[in-house]
Amino acid sequence: MEKINAFKKGILTGFGFPGIGMSAAMFGFGVFAGEAGLDLYLCLGSLLILWSMPGMVIFVSLFSVGTPMFLLFTTVLLANMRQFFLVLSGLTLMNINQHKFSLIKKLFWAHLISPTGWAELTKVKSEVDEKDLFKFFQGLSLALVLFTSSATVIGYKLYDFLPNDVVSIPVFIMPLYLTILMLRAVEIHYRLAVFTGGIIGPILYPYIGDWSLIIAGLIGGSTGLMISYYFKKDKINV
Repeated sequence: MEKINAFKKGILTGFGFPGIGMSAAMFGFGVFAGEAGLDLYLCLGSLLILWSMPGMVIFVSLFSVGTPMFLLFTTVLLANMRQFFLVLSGLTLMNINQHKFSLIKKLFWAHLISPTGWAELTKVKSEVDEKDLFKFFQGLSLALVLFTSSATVIGYKLYDFLPNDVVSIPVFIMPLYLTILMLRAVEIHYRLAVFTGGIIGPILYPYIGDWSLIIAGLIGGSTGLMISYYFKKDKINV
């Protein structure tokens, strides 16, 4: 019964604010893909196969100008590599090795770990038994795939009727949602990382431009990591 409840909780979560945030961004992506000349099946395929907004945008941008396949593949691969450690963290949270899955099945569920999925896992790990976290993630992933796919199709179908200014608005909902979610996290190092990076980025931007995003993320993440290490070390000493 607990497993069923965890699965249902994941579905309800996915169709809630997390799904709205992701779907708003995917709605904008659908419009972007339509304007770039992709057909609907390739648009949906890029969503399901890449499952990462930066990689999807890069794919559409390069594909639409006829970039060679090797360069296209390599660029998208490098863009998605940024989520490698996030995926490992998500698999560890779910303790995936306790489930007797084949390697293919593990890779399939690892593929569906997005920043939203990871953030929700960290948020509910104190509310759901560890053995049921995977069931929660299954429900969450199912809801997110259905919700975002529908929003992508709607955006694709409507790109001829919507002005660009209107289309650009939903794309900003996703990072705003992730920022709010991280600030609500129980662990202080998550909040501190977002807060530090959020302050440093705007300060550095007038001087170093787009590099400020990378520097702010590096400093914010490093600060959160050091604080996390300090608290864990303090608990061990106690």
